[in-house]
Amino acid sequence: MDFSAVQFGDEILGYNESSTFSEDSSAYADLYAGDAGEAFSPGGEFTHDTHDGDFISSGEYQESRTVLVDGSDHYGVSAVSVDRKEELVWMGNSGGHVTSYLSTDLMKYTSFQVHATEEIRDIWAYDLGILALTPTSLNMRTRQGIPAFTHQSPQLENMQCMLQLGGNFSHRLLLGGHQSSMVEFDLTRQEQTRCHQVGEQGCVILRDHPRFVCHGDLTGRIVLHDPRTMRQEHSFQAHTGSLSDFDVLGNYIATCGLSNRMGQLLGDQFVMVFDLRMMKLSLPLRALVPPFLLRFVPGLSSCLAVVSPVGQWQLMDAGQPDNAIMSLSYQINCVPESVITTFDVASSSQAIVFGDSLGSLHLFTSGSKPTFNNFSQETMMPDLPEQTQTMPLTDKTASLASIPMYYPTSALLSEWPEQYMKVGYRPTPPVDAAILSSMKIVGSIGYAPNLHNKKRNQVPYKFNRTKGQKSSASENVLGKNDEGITVHVPWRYRKLEIKYGKLGMDDFDYDQYNRTSFSGLDMSLPNSYCNPMIQMFYYIAPLRALMMSHLCEREFCLVCELGFLFHMLDVSMGQGIPCHASNFLRAFRTIPEASAMSLTLSDQDNRAKINFASKIQSWNRFVLQQLHTETLEDRANHSHVDSLDERMFQNSCQIDTSLEEPEITKAEEGHIVERQDKREYSPVAVIFGSHVVSINKCTRCNHEIHKDTTSLLVNLTFPESLEAGRCSFSSVVERSMSLEQTRQAWCDSCTRYQPIEQWRRYKTLPDILAMNCGLDSAQDFRFWKHQFELLLTDVRDKKREEEKKKSEAKYGNNDKELSKANERNTPSLTTGSPSTPSKRYPDSSSSQPSPARPCRYGQGCTRHDCRFWHPGRDAGEGQQPAHVLSLLDQTMEYSWVPPGMRAKLNEDGTVSLSDITKSELEDAKDNECGVVYELVGVVSHIADPRFPDKNNLVACIRVGPGYHVRAKVSSVSHWYLFNDISIQPIGQEEALWFPLGWKTPCVLYWQRRQLPSESHSVEQINPITVDVFGEDKSLAQRGRKRITFTPLTADEMPGEGDLVAMDAEFVNLHQEEAEIRSDGTRTTIKPSQKSVARITCIRGQGPLEGTPFLDDYISTQEQVVDYLTQFSGIKPGDLDANFSQKHLTTLKSTYVKLRYLVDKGVKFVGHGLKNDFRVINMTVPMAQLIDTVHLFHMSHNRMVSLKFLAWHFLKLKIQSVTHDSIEDARTALALYQKYCELKANGDLVMELQTLYEAGKKAQWKVPGEEEED
Repeated sequence: MDFSAVQFGDEILGYNESSTFSEDSSAYADLYAGDAGEAFSPGGEFTHDTHDGDFISSGEYQESRTVLVDGSDHYGVSAVSVDRKEELVWMGNSGGHVTSYLSTDLMKYTSFQVHATEEIRDIWAYDLGILALTPTSLNMRTRQGIPAFTHQSPQLENMQCMLQLGGNFSHRLLLGGHQSSMVEFDLTRQEQTRCHQVGEQGCVILRDHPRFVCHGDLTGRIVLHDPRTMRQEHSFQAHTGSLSDFDVLGNYIATCGLSNRMGQLLGDQFVMVFDLRMMKLSLPLRALVPPFLLRFVPGLSSCLAVVSPVGQWQLMDAGQPDNAIMSLSYQINCVPESVITTFDVASSSQAIVFGDSLGSLHLFTSGSKPTFNNFSQETMMPDLPEQTQTMPLTDKTASLASIPMYYPTSALLSEWPEQYMKVGYRPTPPVDAAILSSMKIVGSIGYAPNLHNKKRNQVPYKFNRTKGQKSSASENVLGKNDEGITVHVPWRYRKLEIKYGKLGMDDFDYDQYNRTSFSGLDMSLPNSYCNPMIQMFYYIAPLRALMMSHLCEREFCLVCELGFLFHMLDVSMGQGIPCHASNFLRAFRTIPEASAMSLTLSDQDNRAKINFASKIQSWNRFVLQQLHTETLEDRANHSHVDSLDERMFQNSCQIDTSLEEPEITKAEEGHIVERQDKREYSPVAVIFGSHVVSINKCTRCNHEIHKDTTSLLVNLTFPESLEAGRCSFSSVVERSMSLEQTRQAWCDSCTRYQPIEQWRRYKTLPDILAMNCGLDSAQDFRFWKHQFELLLTDVRDKKREEEKKKSEAKYGNNDKELSKANERNTPSLTTGSPSTPSKRYPDSSSSQPSPARPCRYGQGCTRHDCRFWHPGRDAGEGQQPAHVLSLLDQTMEYSWVPPGMRAKLNEDGTVSLSDITKSELEDAKDNECGVVYELVGVVSHIADPRFPDKNNLVACIRVGPGYHVRAKVSSVSHWYLFNDISIQPIGQEEALWFPLGWKTPCVLYWQRRQLPSESHSVEQINPITVDVFGEDKSLAQRGRKRITFTPLTADEMPGEGDLVAMDAEFVNLHQEEAEIRSDGTRTTIKPSQKSVARITCIRGQGPLEGTPFLDDYISTQEQVVDYLTQFSGIKPGDLDANFSQKHLTTLKSTYVKLRYLVDKGVKFVGHGLKNDFRVINMTVPMAQLIDTVHLFHMSHNRMVSLKFLAWHFLKLKIQSVTHDSIEDARTALALYQKYCELKANGDLVMELQTLYEAGKKAQWKVPGEEEED
């Protein structure tokens, strides 16, 4: 509530009862003076240490609407409130009138008079309507303006504010004012219940908090009350003079007001922030504007909106006092004589509404489509009376459909008798003349070839349509791009949509998508669009070794998670089952910067509206920097790392020390060259980093700043003009690496913004050159396409010349025969149907169809793009000349991107690059002309015009010989196409093949042919040792922890072949998505996403056999939709560190323990281990799994549950109420021992037959189970 609208005898606010809002703001200027007592001028100018009254006009918020409210010619705005339920803004003025405005367009919705003479002091919108407070009454209206009740009592003397309590006290309304008591009103019974004494200074401001009711009085004191008893709990003296406004959010109370300075009341320049956790004053915040009103911005934990009386306001961060003065400031577009009297912030944080003393309402919004609430109720609109329109009979353009239909009771004139009616059938369309001309009659039946110009078994009828109407058949069903070229995306490039069967992922045949020895990545998880880049990282041998050799203590570390994922891909080789990147993506989602850059997606996002080409490039840039930062932090945390790695980095990057310069050098001209070294060394920088000097030079004072940095990738920048003609790809890369440009930037020497020349110079070249292709603008894409057009035009012209020379050699000087031959040869290059290559794609070495080959349909051919020869028809007759880019769909031989490049670092720091063709690349070596880079990976964006919602990202990667040796195949290098779970071998030509209609390159990775062996080891070091069992800390913070396991001792550590019984329990993060067809079959569209909640490991041998040595509950920060308590035994609160009494740990802590056991060759015994390890996100060799599901299974029969196996073989009843992982693991171990006993005695087959007979007889239910239930 606005404190300035109070009218009483004490003149601490600078105006008396005779003052009105139309007067100037000199009183406020006197109150809000600077530090030395100087007053602010009425015009709104005030002094500041560094900004001199200049406010930043550009920020997140912009003033979008300003309206004059009802009665603005006489009364000012005294109260403003943004509705928390509907898209409405409520305004009350000093004349007792209330008006509401709809949406951010501020369209008037309702307007009504509440009181004849008294002003509106406060407005509050709740579920049932609007509460308006005047000095002596409380009024309630519906949102449509209908009166509900008016409450008056002797205790309502000079009311100022009101507050509806939250939670279970939502029926209680508190009313405060300039009186010694606070009135409590029951909204349900609509009656006054009791009064609470607050003292002589009254209660002029009320604010709500989950634990307190906060009120402020006239002396600058803030009092905290218990909401149940209204007993005073604590108080703060915020200001020595008086309180202007305060607000509460979370753990902070922010206040502004006036203080006594040399006997005068002056406005404080500081905003006081109190911490409710310590119940004391935190650091005060110095505001750029004189604080008069303030509100916390919802949705932002510590963001404050601070308003001055003369129209300036700013956003401050209460959590960062040192940076509060650098916050953004804004200016309200109001007249100098007006005073800002009140304001409110919308719950969505997208709108802020201000009211001034001259009756204007100012709306500031942010975003393209701002709303007041994130989820608003629909506002009831008035029913407008239906108006009948008239039209003259002579108006021939009038729409007769606007006339209401008349339903007569008698027969119509159009109902003719049957004797005057005749049935007419639609005539059959005539047979195509081309079919009749080529038809062969055999007996009474005619045979003709199919022209493929009509749909099968469909006869289209032509309807007369008015000009301008579009048929639904005009959709892009043929898949044509913007140039009109037909696009057909091969199946292996398309977005895969997997529908699982009854058993989910277990019965799915992945071999139809992947027949290689390598493993794909599952695409059913959110943010799986980054799968191609993960595969790219894995097949870079030095990076793979680095990731797998890393281990730190951070819970969410991308380097650790990549190492774990790469280990899974190693173990999965040859198994034919894709891996899940769930743990890596989980860690990726926890990074705040990733969410801020919109790199995280949800299942509800529309793929058709997502620019995956731009997003994967941002992901590449962000993750490389994140890996560099995390390995840098790890390096800083280990003091034993000496300068050897630093020297190795310099040696591997070939640092030229001759280019070193002192920190500050005075040139001959007199200008200063300043040197700043901001390089950071990390193992990732050794692989991807290059030493770059960024030079900024002021064009006015010639002041230069040289910054030494480490660059991890190159962003391609293309020329703006197409007039340069054809240029090589390496020249574009060279221009991007040494880009020179001039920008307006800050010059420290001139102390102002000046034109700054910027360029880069390289001191070293990277071993792995990561490159983002850009192509995110139409101008860049036009340049890319233009280069392909120039390349293919040269190819076409050369082939024409070759065909012409062959014809001249064959026909001599006979012009007539020569011209006919040229006509026959021309269509092979100028016309043709763009057929997409598949397994029958024409390779660079395969022969093309002969240009003189006749068409099988002869003159009956109606295909306008037929590329064969037709007798009696010219090459251009009836045919459309195909675009030169269609050659990309006919062959993979030509590409603007070369397979290799040669790079030379010049003495001046520039880089010279040149293309290397395929034939030259085989023998290319590093020499004095430069080093050789060869392309090792391409990530491309696949866009099918027919299915815009199925955009896809694929990777073409050259897999090195080391990976083939690990997969136990020949030691060669080969290219593969990675499309999530699909992996197909391809040639190098297809990796460089970019049909512009649907395949666009996004990321290119180049690798030096000769990598320094001393700095790039491809053999990883296993960082997981027995020490992972040493530190076992619980995250639970409350109560007494129940320890259910006995840790392993040093002599108990399992070795190769030892038995460990294991079981895991899970919770659901996302439910399964399935569809049931009309025939009753059930298909799983998307499997449920589970998270491991408990992992138990039990000793399988030794004196403590059957005793758990690991029983960890896994803490999760993600929302759990189903705890599956009946099947998992997990209850709400078991996974919360604040309430759990279990041994609670992080997933990473338990994961590394299991990894240690897997690496040691331990054999795991359990029931359904394949599913357990899949959810844990770990791949275990099949030889180390002993699954009782398969031990007690007969082929062509169902799987038997652990509960039934325990009853049948062990005579135990388990899982009676809920599942317990310790009990299940012990049961699985006992069943394995029983299996070994039966197999040794030769009774296994007979016992299995007895098992299935007993199961069928009992319907696979444990006897007595139903009676117990």
